[in-house]
Amino acid sequence: MLVVGCLVATAPVAAVSAGAAADAPAPSADAPASLGTVDRVSAFGPTPGPLQQTANATNNSTGVLHENPDEVDDENELDRLLSYLSGELNGDIGASTLQLSQGEYAAAKAALGDDYDDSLGKYIDVEGEVGGDGASGEYQTVSETQREYVDTVSEFRETRREYEAARRTGNDERARELARELTRLAEDGETQSDRLLEAFDVISNRTDGDLAESSAQIADVQANVSEQRDEIVSREFVATSLTVADYDRNISFTDPLVLSGSLVADNGTPVETATARFAVGGQTVQSAVAPDGSFELTYRPTRIPVSTESLTVRYLPDDASMYQATERVVPVAVSRVNATARLSEPSAPAYGYADAVSVRATVSVNGTPVSNYPVSASFAGSSATAPATNESGESAVSATVPATATDTASIRIAPDGDGRAVAFAPATIAVPLETEGTTLDVRARETADRTVVVEGRLETDEGEAVSGQSVAVSVNEREVAVTTTGESGAYRTTIDLPSGVTAENATVSVAFDGEGTNLESSDAMASIRLSNGATGDEAGNGASGGLPFDPLDLAWVVAGTAVVGLVAAVLLRRNGADDAGAATVAESAATESDEPAEPEQATTEASALDSAADALDAGRPNDAVVVAYAGVRQSLGAAADVDDAATHWEFCDRCVDAGVAPADPLESLTAGYERAAYSGLSVSDADAAELVETAHSLVAPDESGAPESADSGDGAGASEPVGPVE
Repeated sequence: MLVVGCLVATAPVAAVSAGAAADAPAPSADAPASLGTVDRVSAFGPTPGPLQQTANATNNSTGVLHENPDEVDDENELDRLLSYLSGELNGDIGASTLQLSQGEYAAAKAALGDDYDDSLGKYIDVEGEVGGDGASGEYQTVSETQREYVDTVSEFRETRREYEAARRTGNDERARELARELTRLAEDGETQSDRLLEAFDVISNRTDGDLAESSAQIADVQANVSEQRDEIVSREFVATSLTVADYDRNISFTDPLVLSGSLVADNGTPVETATARFAVGGQTVQSAVAPDGSFELTYRPTRIPVSTESLTVRYLPDDASMYQATERVVPVAVSRVNATARLSEPSAPAYGYADAVSVRATVSVNGTPVSNYPVSASFAGSSATAPATNESGESAVSATVPATATDTASIRIAPDGDGRAVAFAPATIAVPLETEGTTLDVRARETADRTVVVEGRLETDEGEAVSGQSVAVSVNEREVAVTTTGESGAYRTTIDLPSGVTAENATVSVAFDGEGTNLESSDAMASIRLSNGATGDEAGNGASGGLPFDPLDLAWVVAGTAVVGLVAAVLLRRNGADDAGAATVAESAATESDEPAEPEQATTEASALDSAADALDAGRPNDAVVVAYAGVRQSLGAAADVDDAATHWEFCDRCVDAGVAPADPLESLTAGYERAAYSGLSVSDADAAELVETAHSLVAPDESGAPESADSGDGAGASEPVGPVE
């Protein structure tokens, strides 16, 4: 019932029946019928409001009420809430299909954007509370498929325009290539539209809504696409037919299908080609074609089921060919053949955590390679990568050593599927392993009275991040929490100090237990940095409103561009300074020609990272990322000899080229800074903390006691791994 208190409990749906859209401005008479030629001044254009396709008389209450979750326990109220949410979703679907029918593709996708996803998330939660047979799965299908379908239709229209341009210029070869692309897009559209119509039917049956109008719009759009495709195909290509002579229907890998026949145009003249490609049983077979159109092809069944009773043989013309594809169905009876699989020996004498392991798998029948055969592979209980076999019957199997691989683990391959025409017994090969040492660091920071953020990173002695491992946190040798390392090896948790313990006399220790892994145990300890250790201004009473690192210094540290000055101004405004002061910061960053007094570098770097941590504690993740980036720029700029006027990506490239910073973390921080400073989007608390941790590793990679980052203060006992930056 947790989500219900955040939702509308009395379901005041502004429901409009499917027919209510008649009040909206109607599209021009030729718009739906000639979608390929729609030209809009704006991508979104003037559009009617969201089309609500739910007609439910019980939803016409007035006012939106928010209720306590404990009070929203009546089944009728939950049902009304579910009906309200389905009405919201149906309205978004209706708006999207309407925009699609009018050729407004950007608007059609936007209608199924964040609002739709938000309503869907709530619908799923409430459906779970009700325990009924709702339509969440179909709403999710619509979310994914309709966006894909909009892209398909949009691409079809654009390709149609290119096709018409090629025809006007007399480029027949290019026109035929584009005609085949239009055929592919139309087939994709048929598949996607069928899936949407099925989902609309289920939604209409399981909810109060009626998506009949959306179904009609989708059907009309696809009919228009298919009609245009058929017209182009008949204009560009010569129809062909495929004839097949008598053959032996009993086939296997060792007794392949041999087909002879002829390939001719509909008027009986031979197809003018020296070779032809045929698709048979998931494979492509090439055959010579005689001047009279006769051919002979050989197909060895490998991946098709032994239960297969017929095969479709499809002629595949080249993209620039004047001929149309054609196919013939041939009955068969398939027998299974057993193959042999072998694995090569690993190349290294031993492998440790996160090392890449690669071996070669070979599948053959009595020395004959089995090509295009799908295999599955695993290593130490985890999946490994193994593509289908090549023409030599080989597949390159690759894996990364997980922490759970101990002693001598094995790589194993097996057929990817049962009941195929070719089968083989699983094969394994042992991989020798070795144990690696680990390094664990810790920082502890008081964020409120008796609340402490503990964070750090777990790595191997070779610098590999160790993810997904438990780290025990203790205060004065008493365990108080267990947290888990994220993808970068970072961990963070918020703890309450035990009774009788104060931050001044407490020692925080962390420990990783490597038992059951190929990693050695490690531990670390640190004293707690106190929150009251700063002066009044540093604590947030100065002009920066909670940023002890002066935004004027930020503008100097980050670069000499006007944009960075604007970022500093944004920080000022966000923290309560007047607009005049903010404008002064922006102007000083953009116009100042005299070199400012240079602060002592180490102090500036520490101040930046301290400020980033304070911003995290205060719930300002975007500010934290911007200021952390400033500290890194100050730290690395001189070493890489990067001019202050360099953009953030120029700065990143030059630092990497100069060898003063590894590419991956600096690129992640730069991308995060770009999002935080310029995109207008919010950086999540977890991502911001990860970026601050990345900044710390770039500024002081070898100092476990470097300035701390902190989490957002979600509350005592909160614990979560630090995930990768999106």
